[in-house]
Amino acid sequence: MKFLQCLAFFWVCFSLAVNSASAQNQKSYNVNELILLALESSPQVLAARDQSKAVRGQLSTARAIPNPEFEVATGQQRSATGPLTVGNVSSWSVTQPLDMPYNRYPRVNAAEANYRSAEATRVAFEIETISKVQQRFYELMRREAEAKAAEEDLSLTKQIRDRMQVRYDVGETARFELIRAQTEFLNAQIAAESSKLKIEQARNGLRQVVGYALPENFSVVYEQLKVEVLPPLNNLLAELQAQSPELQKAKADVEASESKLSFEKNARLPKLAFKASQYNDPNFTDRLYGLQISIPIWDFKIGQVAEAEANASKAKNQLNAQSQNLEQQLSTAYKLYQMASYQVKVLDQEVVQLAASAQRIAEVSYRYGERGMLEYLDAQRTFRAARNDLIRARFDLASVITEIQRLRASPEWLAKIESGKQ
Repeated sequence: MKFLQCLAFFWVCFSLAVNSASAQNQKSYNVNELILLALESSPQVLAARDQSKAVRGQLSTARAIPNPEFEVATGQQRSATGPLTVGNVSSWSVTQPLDMPYNRYPRVNAAEANYRSAEATRVAFEIETISKVQQRFYELMRREAEAKAAEEDLSLTKQIRDRMQVRYDVGETARFELIRAQTEFLNAQIAAESSKLKIEQARNGLRQVVGYALPENFSVVYEQLKVEVLPPLNNLLAELQAQSPELQKAKADVEASESKLSFEKNARLPKLAFKASQYNDPNFTDRLYGLQISIPIWDFKIGQVAEAEANASKAKNQLNAQSQNLEQQLSTAYKLYQMASYQVKVLDQEVVQLAASAQRIAEVSYRYGERGMLEYLDAQRTFRAARNDLIRARFDLASVITEIQRLRASPEWLAKIESGKQ
């Protein structure tokens, strides 16, 4: 028995040591650290960055000057008539294609526009990643707040149930009121257990957005929920037109398609190349200099020009559609912001305070026997519902503000992206 007791003691000590070491190794992250970690490990962000690098390589290709072509030949010369003469002959030639301005400028402009489009796509992916991380972070904060409130409700309903059980045992109350108190306690217990499950779901959702570089046993540093006061809608729409990476991408696609159209039209013009050659034989040497012209006699690039015109028109229509869509999303989000702000104000300054006052009055009246248990439970339920509505409204407001910041491409987020690149 002593041996078993010692073994159990050492096992408990070992378990406590392991749990203590695990708690010490557990790292806490604030929202900015989670954002930087997501920007460094998100596959979509990394793929967008690689695509931007690839398009940048295409830009270098478009700016390159065409390489010259060299040709060297050697052989022997033999006369078919007359005295037999044998000698060595050789020749060389060099052809330098001329990169004409009417071909080079549209080609380079199209490549630069494609690079701006790829960069805008990268920024859009990173802004979307920041938005998702903040949304999941706020979701976890909301579930934690709901779980805390549920635990308070469980403790309170348990006290009420125990009190009702004592009163029922001594015959001071009816069984109906005891059943009602037990029901309230069971409902609070179910809500508390459900809140724990929602916390785990929120943690998994946050880890899924940040990436598996975030360990499973992570913890977060909760911050005070900051509710930003947004400028008027007209100012937000102006920022949207100036800063939105999605619109910048659409505008760059329009410029690229127009440059491509100009390139295809200019491709019908003659192509020039400078050519120099020399021919050597035993008796003389020939040197020739001139221009080589490629004239489009049979192929007038009709199909290529028609395709480029259609693509340019398509890009313009997509730009208009994207602009209208984003403006509509921003207008809808702004209306939700106004509604959520009003709800938070009314719930915080009026509803919750009135419900809390009603709860205190009902509790005092119940203790002095002026009110029954049912009225006290109704007041408790009203207060809990108002408090939960306030928690939900606050985080709904934070969520819609995050969505508006995503649409307007918040300068703070752009600064985070640049710091993450460095």
